[in-house]
Amino acid sequence: MHAALTLRRRSAEPRSARLAAERPDVRRHLDWATAHFGDPRVAVWHWPGPLGGARTREQVRERLRIQAAQCARDGYTLWMWREIGSGELIGQIGLQPADVEGERVIEVGWSVAPERWGQGFATEAARVSLEWGFERAGLREIVSFAMVENASSLRVMEKLGMAYERVFPRAGVPHALYRVRHGEWQRSRPAPVGSIEHE
Repeated sequence: MHAALTLRRRSAEPRSARLAAERPDVRRHLDWATAHFGDPRVAVWHWPGPLGGARTREQVRERLRIQAAQCARDGYTLWMWREIGSGELIGQIGLQPADVEGERVIEVGWSVAPERWGQGFATEAARVSLEWGFERAGLREIVSFAMVENASSLRVMEKLGMAYERVFPRAGVPHALYRVRHGEWQRSRPAPVGSIEHE
């Protein structure tokens, strides 16, 4: 076999030990995403109060279209993540532009199917997304935020090595803001997860 065939090649999307990311695609992901973001257990954490709650099918379609365009433009997005062992979609996790009190930022965010909560998927995929953002996209810092009542998401931020910064209002609801800079992430990052290359 030619030696070149044995070289490791870069993957088109992130990957972890249990999960593989897919670029958002309306044809492939609309049905799953409509059910997911139409679930009140999910929507309450993403669109509280005046933000309108559960999303409609057309709203989800537009989200996927925007996210696919973002991925083509920037090389990152809120990817759809599929469990390698079962082939099932488990959530949408990754990087997206956001606004925090007038500051333009890149946020790492996650939304995991309720039946898969507590299995560590948010932390696993978000950690890979941070690696992708810093190592592939050249980002200098990444933030995350969640409603102050969302203890599970705040724990994920802490597991990722992000530092608490402050509470700020978002749609009239208090949110906790966390941030990590590239240098801080390099010093505190866990052992490599093998996320941006595969055979």
